Amino acid sequence: MKKIACIVTGLFVALTMAAQTKVTWSMELGLGMSSWMGKGAGDSSPLFNQKVGVGIDVPLSGLVSFQTGLYWASKGASIDVDYVGANTQNVVDMHVNQNYFEMPLLAAFHVGTAANFDMVFTAGPYLAYGVNGKRNIDIDDLTVSSNTFGESKIEGEIVPGLRRFDAGVMAGVALDFKRWTVGLDGEFGCCKLAGNSKTRNLAFFFTAGYKF
Repeated sequence: MKKIACIVTGLFVALTMAAQTKVTWSMELGLGMSSWMGKGAGDSSPLFNQKVGVGIDVPLSGLVSFQTGLYWASKGASIDVDYVGANTQNVVDMHVNQNYFEMPLLAAFHVGTAANFDMVFTAGPYLAYGVNGKRNIDIDDLTVSSNTFGESKIEGEIVPGLRRFDAGVMAGVALDFKRWTVGLDGEFGCCKLAGNSKTRNLAFFFTAGYKF
């Protein structure tokens, strides 16, 4: 965790010092839905989730900029899974919440309009590290809660936690006003959530940001 914090801090300092034109900072809030995709995620249902953080836009030319930042992003899904315990074997409902520190690394293309705003198209990778989360498993009339990223024991059986590291591809479109931005982002995970699973993260957020 300390290494990630040092990398993020160093990146922000380097970008600020290297930029020859004005760097724009913004506070952003996103509301949307998250789920899982890939093999084994067919029965997953989306959850309402959010993200919040600080964004940085570094102009590279009149039309292109580099966008990054640091965000707190909540993801997860609700899914029916086959559970085999010491005395039971049935399908149970599992509700998983995953909270990440997330850093996008995006190329942004600015297209001017006749109105008082630009259209901005973004695409690129993101890196994320799982900080905490809660996993609820409903077994008959009992709800068992555990740390999403940690091991838990249910009826004597060890249930492994999800992997903390995540990375994927992010793409979006936004309307860029003088002080405000509004847009839609899609995040498509490329890393398996667990060693014995092929499911990956999927999320869409409507975003609003204030530039300062």
